[in-house]
Amino acid sequence: MGAAPPQSGLRQLFNRGRELAYQKDDIIIRPGDTPSGVYYIVSGWVKVYTLCRDGEPNIIMSLGAGEAFPMAWAVSGIQRDIGFAALDSTKVRRISQQDFTQALKFDSSITNDVLRVLAGYFFALASEVDNLQYRSAREKVVFRLVFLANNFGRKDGSRIIIATRVTNDYIARSTNMTRETASRELSRLSRKQLIRSMSGQIIIPDLGRLCNEISRHFNPSTLSLD
Repeated sequence: MGAAPPQSGLRQLFNRGRELAYQKDDIIIRPGDTPSGVYYIVSGWVKVYTLCRDGEPNIIMSLGAGEAFPMAWAVSGIQRDIGFAALDSTKVRRISQQDFTQALKFDSSITNDVLRVLAGYFFALASEVDNLQYRSAREKVVFRLVFLANNFGRKDGSRIIIATRVTNDYIARSTNMTRETASRELSRLSRKQLIRSMSGQIIIPDLGRLCNEISRHFNPSTLSLD
């Protein structure tokens, strides 16, 4: 998901936690392992993934600053075969599950923040399901870029800068296509001047024009960009 506004109650709760730093592709929680605690993302972004039969990761969703994980385990104790890894240089704070659940019981502001985060997860997963309706690689890549613009984008005049490094491999694994196909579609969008790359970041000169690449009508005014 990512780029959620910092949740003040959660931030204050995790300020007492241990700060940890990860580099790109560092595993934070391995699929199948019992988490060491509950994590709050201070900066950077984290991929939520499962492992394919060949051992390669399949990205389910992405989380950004102001979000906590693994929420299902933190709230219910239910453990799923899901992993979490850094997509870029990332800082988190970690507290124990016990401290987290105690705070939920006695601090309504933290409970409200957790509900907002969970609602954000629901909308992010709904977006992932929405992406399944597109059959062509072109539309899948465009939809992913629009999603990233909404969750990690910042306005700079008329253009939008996705304020994190987006690799071809990430696009491929988050859209269930080969890296070669994702690279080809990104190159095509670049040739049409619908996207540009600068210092590892993707720039969208005109979000409306990019959205026109999606066959189903998509209204960019519904996006919550800063």
